[in-house]
Amino acid sequence: MANQLSVLVTDEDLDLVLQSIDTIRLKLPFLVKLSAAEKKTTAMLDDGRIPFTNKALEYATREVSISPNPVLLEEAKKDSQLYNKLQSVDRELARLSEMVSDTRMLAGAELYEFARFVYKMSKISASIGTPGTKSIVDDLGKLYAGNGNSGPAPSMP
Repeated sequence: MANQLSVLVTDEDLDLVLQSIDTIRLKLPFLVKLSAAEKKTTAMLDDGRIPFTNKALEYATREVSISPNPVLLEEAKKDSQLYNKLQSVDRELARLSEMVSDTRMLAGAELYEFARFVYKMSKISASIGTPGTKSIVDDLGKLYAGNGNSGPAPSMP
């Protein structure tokens, strides 16, 4: 068995991390959650459209006759600043989220590999008659066959 991780996160460290996430939420209280339907109907600004929007904003700032009105122009400037600043946050959070997910996956894989090894050793011990190991094999066997559920394994149709 390979052991690529050997880490213990203290409760205090976990609390600090979760408090930091809460701080992000507090500092960005305007964040929204769009529904799937809203996402489908919302125009998306991607990297290919950024030069277009930046140039349109620049022209609207310099040429009053093409700007819808001063209030919308100011709101567009705020949207541009918010978009750019949140892009940096989004990129860093995406990197962090990927690393957290990957580390959690690796820790789970190591734990699952250990559990399978214990199950295999229990079956070997039971097969040579080690007292008490048959019940361990039976108990673990139900969970292993049921993919971790304590009930019986689902039957195939």
